[in-house]
Parts: sequence; C-alpha cells; structure tokens
Amino acid sequence: MNAINSTLYNALLASLRALPDGEQQLLEQVVRELSSRVASKTQRPEVEAPAERVALSPWQERRAKELMASQMDKGLSIARIASECSLSRSHFSRAFKKNTGLSPRDWFLQMRLDRARGLLSESALTISQISLDCGFADQSHFTRVFTRVVGITPFNWRRSKAHVLACAG
Repeated sequence: MNAINSTLYNALLASLRALPDGEQQLLEQVVRELSSRVASKTQRPEVEAPAERVALSPWQERRAKELMASQMDKGLSIARIASECSLSRSHFSRAFKKNTGLSPRDWFLQMRLDRARGLLSESALTISQISLDCGFADQSHFTRVFTRVVGITPFNWRRSKAHVLACAG
C-alpha cells in the first residue's frame, strides 16, 4: 500500500471506530477490501525486461573461431567477425567473452601464442619466421608479447623445451 492509500485507510478506520461494534467490523472489512482494490489498481504492474541474449549460439562461436584460425597470419577486425555472425560489434564482443571467458582480441592472441609455442617446440623454423606465420608484425613484436604473456623470451622458451626433451630421451 502506498503512502496516500495508507493515510486514507487510517483516516477511515478512525472515523469507523465511532460506530457500534457490529457495524464497525463490517465497515472495517469493506474499507480493507476497497483499499486493497485501490492499491492494486494504482500500482504499476512489474514488467520483466526481456532477457538479453548475451551468449553466442554454437554456430556463431564456431564460425568466429574458424575465421580467427583461418586468418591467424593476417589481421582480422572484430567488426568483420561480428558481421559474419550477424551481430553488432559490441554485442558480439560481450557474447564472445561470455562464451569463452576472454575478449575476442585476447582469445585471438592466445591462439596465436599457442600456435607459436607449438612451432617453437616442434619445428626448426626461425623465431622470425614463426612470428610472421603467427601474425605478429615482426620478431621484436612477437618477442615483446610472448615475454609479457609467457614470462620468458621465445628463444629461451625453445631452449628450455629442447633441454627437457634431451633429458627425457
């Protein structure tokens, strides 16, 4: 009951108390019923906001990841991926992060670094060639990003993996 209805209800009850007992109880019930009906008519119905669909559908997530994987050695804009998934850029970014736990940019970077680690440990390609194959601007850019994320330079990471393999074999 809002403040106006409450005040009205209390004023009516006070005036009813002057009536004889039988009439007082009957009119009290009538006042309660009227107050209840007035309150229900004046209250705005609570309208549930439509649930915003934030997550990507399975086909959208699969399409986004396929596009990123196929364009790893090149650049790829979030707007293009979003367009391929029939979403706006901002909606796609929020939904992708909800699905994967990473922003599209961070997921793409993580995929590039995973590929780079694979190439560092399984191939004899130069670090410069690996950086280009994984879509980094140059070896210096690759080394800065790799060191920031992994905590060790690509050269030292490769050497430590080679040492572990030599000891195991």
